Amino acid sequence: MSEIKLFKKYFQKSKIFLYPLLGISKGSKYVPSETYMSWKGSYELEDMKLFCLYKEKCTEKFLKFEKEKLLKNKDFLEYEKLDDKLHLYVFDLTMFPQTWLAVVNGLYSKINEKEKTTILNFFGEKGIIGQTVESYLYPEYYHVDYSDLLNVDIELIENTHEVCDKPNFEKEELKKKGKDIVVIKNNSISLHNK
Repeated sequence: MSEIKLFKKYFQKSKIFLYPLLGISKGSKYVPSETYMSWKGSYELEDMKLFCLYKEKCTEKFLKFEKEKLLKNKDFLEYEKLDDKLHLYVFDLTMFPQTWLAVVNGLYSKINEKEKTTILNFFGEKGIIGQTVESYLYPEYYHVDYSDLLNVDIELIENTHEVCDKPNFEKEELKKKGKDIVVIKNNSISLHNK
């Protein structure tokens, strides 16, 4: 049986399947406190934008990271300072239409193969998180594991095919501006190396 984990609480699908496409290394000192797929009143889901919310002081080190990894990123679109410690970076993911649509529809096995490789390289091959993410991208190899883990008939898993739930668009939408933003407090999948 493979090392896979069942998550009891919702986790941002944008953080797992879209953030790695930016090419920022896992384990970077600065990681977004949250990611989103839309911004109420500004961008809709169909716009294919990724919103990365950073809760950081504007230290010299953070500004260097910002300049090198965020503002110079090939997919960077815009920046919004929400308050002294809250920064929103918007990235254009229209270069990844198949992957975007697969994530929106909860069909993670249909993510483009090149992007699957990028996602797997981001999370690594070893460890529970890496194997769990791999199981989302290639569920057919993990159906028996999930059947055993959930104690359900293999046919049920095979008929469902996907082993990760669909995005919750309420939670994948940034709703407010500035100090009114509520950050989801679920760090079940960390972007830091541990």
